[in-house]
Amino acid sequence: MNHLLATLLSFLILCLNCNTVYADTISKELPKCIVITHCVLENWEVSDVQGSFKKAVTAVANTPRTKIIEQTNSYIHAEAKTKWRRYTDDLLILALPEKHLIQIRSESRVGTGDNGVNQKRVDELAYRLTTDQID
Repeated sequence: MNHLLATLLSFLILCLNCNTVYADTISKELPKCIVITHCVLENWEVSDVQGSFKKAVTAVANTPRTKIIEQTNSYIHAEAKTKWRRYTDDLLILALPEKHLIQIRSESRVGTGDNGVNQKRVDELAYRLTTDQID
């Protein structure tokens, strides 16, 4: 009976996927997406990592329904509310100067699908950075 309860609890935790995700301190990179139907992880190769990271922070800070809840000189964690149902999604950005990369990860906290919201969020941020439309 205890084995059945433990299995059921494990299954519920995996299905609900309500855990907040942070940067992986061991690998120094953002965690990989487990459920790819509601998560996007991209690596952007840039020549000026710190400059690009600062632009990204400004763009995120000026994005409607998005609030930065944690910030360092190379990492931000923001919560973005979806437009339609006001679900909270996690948006993570990490500067990796040694690799000339900016990593960006957007993931829904609940459900198994996102109707493309996370990819759209990442694409919109990329567009804003490449066209200098930060505000």
